[in-house]
Amino acid sequence: MLNSKLLVIKVGSNVLTQDDGLPDLLRMEKLVAQIQSLIEHQIKVVLVSSGAVAFGRKSILLPEKLNPIIKKQIWASTGQIRLINHYRELFQHHKQEVAQILVTKEDFRDRKHFLNMKNCIQALLQQGILPIINENDTVTITELMFTDNDELASLTAAMIDADTLILLTNVDGIFTGNPSEPRSKLIPKVSSSMPEIASYVSASKSSLVEEEC
Repeated sequence: MLNSKLLVIKVGSNVLTQDDGLPDLLRMEKLVAQIQSLIEHQIKVVLVSSGAVAFGRKSILLPEKLNPIIKKQIWASTGQIRLINHYRELFQHHKQEVAQILVTKEDFRDRKHFLNMKNCIQALLQQGILPIINENDTVTITELMFTDNDELASLTAAMIDADTLILLTNVDGIFTGNPSEPRSKLIPKVSSSMPEIASYVSASKSSLVEEEC
């Protein structure tokens, strides 16, 4: 990893939350320290972070009967402020500046938006500022949402020509079947010469993917 010069790290909700779905602040603190270590080794880092819904749920109590989409929008919009503020406070201990970038899938499809976003990220990195990216879930319609933040991180890595993309998750890697099934085996190394990999990828999501923002 230390050979990389430009790194995109994606942190999922399942990494940032406890079993009860609330934010795991201790894990966030350790994550920030590790990212800061990379930066101090002259590695430019872009962080794609979920967790807004978890932070929103922690602070905002909503009626059970409220529309699920509205609930997610409220938690995401209020939680994003708390999420980015917590990152800012943690990185301030290391004297590291951070910036927030909220995007939609349309930003990657529209050429002007794409180039503007790319230029912004590159400018931030040149100034030693850590970009923290998340989907703008409050304005994105369901049909145009990212599958999850893995997709957002992949598109971001391709956009800025990152050397390495790291997906932090609670799953050890790609399995030959559902990871929860004993018969499923971990594939230790994945390469482009393995076309059968596609058959191991399913559309099913973890229980927290709906809260990826």
